Formats: sequence, structure tokens, C-alpha cells
Amino acid sequence: MSRYRTVKGGYRNSYTAEDYYFDGNTVRKSLELIETVRPLKKRKKQETELVEQPKTHPHTLSLGFVLFLMLMLAVLMAGCIYYLGLRNDLTEHQSRITELESELSSLRTKNDEEYDRIMGSVDMEEVKRIAMDDLGMTYPGADQVVGINGTGGDYVRQYKDIPRDGRK
Repeated sequence: MSRYRTVKGGYRNSYTAEDYYFDGNTVRKSLELIETVRPLKKRKKQETELVEQPKTHPHTLSLGFVLFLMLMLAVLMAGCIYYLGLRNDLTEHQSRITELESELSSLRTKNDEEYDRIMGSVDMEEVKRIAMDDLGMTYPGADQVVGINGTGGDYVRQYKDIPRDGRK
């Protein structure tokens, strides 16, 4: 085992093939390690290389690039302002929709209450008595009822006379 000095001033051990012991039949040849000694760099050479390098400013920005960045910043700001305006409009519309829905709900409640009040004040037996006694109305007979095959709805629009053979 030999020792050599490192660049930083310390010592390092160099191992050779004689320093290792191999047992068994898998190692057929003796290992040879080639010692390589790193050349020491001289401090003076490094210092002179640092001094000789010209000082440049690699981060210098051209006028065109600065104008491009300012244009992109203006476009970005305009987009943000437009987006905030749209969000504000959306919030206003949602609050208006909520107000209208609550107004619709209160109007439906009032309408239902008025309908119940009107229906409660009308006596259907009195209406039937007035229609039959005073106005002479009667229930229809079996020969007066005409059945119509339709779509199943309770509303029929008549465009021509109903044929007599369509009775049920």
C-alpha cells in the first residue's frame, strides 16, 4: 500500500493487488491495479486564468426584448381585467336570478292562497242547483256523448264536424 498526496493537501492510500486476499477457484488471474497519480494543479495558474477572463454581462437585455416583455405584460393585465369583469357580471347575474326566484316563489304562494280562498268561497252545490233549476241545464244522454280516439290528452281542437259513426 502506498500513499500519495492529494490536491487539497491530504493523503490518500493506493491499494495494489498484493493488498487483497482472494480465496476460491473463481479468480484465475491476479488483479493488477494501475496507479494513476493525479497531477497537482498549480494555484497560480488558476488565479491567472481567473484574472485574464474578460468581465462580461451575460444578462444584458436588448431593447426589443424589453418591449416584447412589456407588450406581453400589458396583454396579460388586459386579460386579467377582462376576466375579473366577467366574473363580476356573472356574480351580479346570479344574485339577480336568486332575487327573481325568491320573488317567483312568493308570488306562487300568494297565488295558491288566493286560489284556495276563491275555491273555498264557491259552493258547487249552489252552482249545480242554479244551472239545473234556473237555467234549465241537464246531464247529457247516452246518444249525445261522442267518443273520439285521440292522443290521450284532455284537449281537442275541432276543425270539422264529427262523423256520426265515431260514437261509442
